[in-house]
Amino acid sequence: MTTLEANNTIVLLEKKLQRALAGKAHAEDLLESKSRSLYKANEELCAALDALKKQEEQLIQQEKMASLGQLSAGVAHELNTPTGYARSNIETLKMYLVTLLAYQDDLEKMVPNEQQMLTLKSSYDVAIIQDDIPDLMDESLCGLNKIASIVTELRNYTHVDNEEMAPEDLNLVLDQAINLAQSSFKHHATLNTQLGQLPKLSCSGNRLCQVFLNLLINAGQAIEKLGKIDITSSFDDKNIYVTIADNGIGISAQNLRNIFDPFFTTKPVGKGTGLGLSISYKIIQQHRGRIAVESTEGKGTVFTISLPLTQEPIS
Repeated sequence: MTTLEANNTIVLLEKKLQRALAGKAHAEDLLESKSRSLYKANEELCAALDALKKQEEQLIQQEKMASLGQLSAGVAHELNTPTGYARSNIETLKMYLVTLLAYQDDLEKMVPNEQQMLTLKSSYDVAIIQDDIPDLMDESLCGLNKIASIVTELRNYTHVDNEEMAPEDLNLVLDQAINLAQSSFKHHATLNTQLGQLPKLSCSGNRLCQVFLNLLINAGQAIEKLGKIDITSSFDDKNIYVTIADNGIGISAQNLRNIFDPFFTTKPVGKGTGLGLSISYKIIQQHRGRIAVESTEGKGTVFTISLPLTQEPIS
């Protein structure tokens, strides 16, 4: 190879190297640009996901408020009844105490005489009063405890931040839901419960209470005149099962396909948001569980919830 040919070869190699370096620089710029785009897109996606989660929490809270709105009249009655007999018993107790004080004053003025004392006790009905006071106190405490229980359950149910996973007895969660919902159907539906002894489940008791409450309210509304609602709980080596059944009007096959869709409802305008079952389905999914429904028009509906005993944190 001549010197000229060698020089030409070197020049060609240098040009190829320059083009390769330029291509590499262009590729690096393109890669950096794509990386920035992907990073920005990821940030936007994360922001959108956070916004979606916040909207979901808002929808859940709105559905809670809608449920409480339907329950408010019944809950007010439930509060008034125990408050009424507690107040009546306390007023009676006050009169009894006044009578006892008067009896004591008269007794102190008397000369000690057994027959006179017996006669005096009989004239004031002291024996009857002494027997009645413990019963009055027990009834009053029972009424006041009932009020405290209802208020506590309402407060726990509406607490937005009460969503952490913790070991729960689902039978107690069911009891809470029953206490909240029963006033909405107790005059036209008989409640039957068969709750088996269950192992504790790591779950959000507040969210599952919302599911049971929605199903119980729906069951009560499905019964037009007189009917019954059956609740059962059981478990095997993998799952805990909760069944809520009614003998109400049932659901048509056409509507049955859509009952878990957001905003789908067969209720009249103003009677439902169409979010209760959709949110319930989402909550059960978050617990890695399943919710199944069987229904026959004119015969009733059965909802069966299965929750795995091994749970993961709610996302």
